[in-house]
Amino acid sequence: MSEVYAALERARIEQGQAEGALRQLEAEGAVMIREHFCADPHLAGVDLRVAALVDARGESDPQLSTIRAIDEAWNQWLSEYLANHRCG
Repeated sequence: MSEVYAALERARIEQGQAEGALRQLEAEGAVMIREHFCADPHLAGVDLRVAALVDARGESDPQLSTIRAIDEAWNQWLSEYLANHRCG
């Protein structure tokens, strides 16, 4: 979500507006948002949520597919972060 908010900020869209829209889309079942945590103190206060579209076309369980996609995105991001981040 931090990356989404940074992109929206460049487009002059306020975080509150985006958050409201995402919550509405989540309530409608169009988007899924999952919270994540990393114990690294450099990530304190960073929004580590991952959001994804729920695509019901052709999937027998769109929610499960979305959870898998979110988990894959999180695992990839966390792996890259940990591979490149050095606490000194």
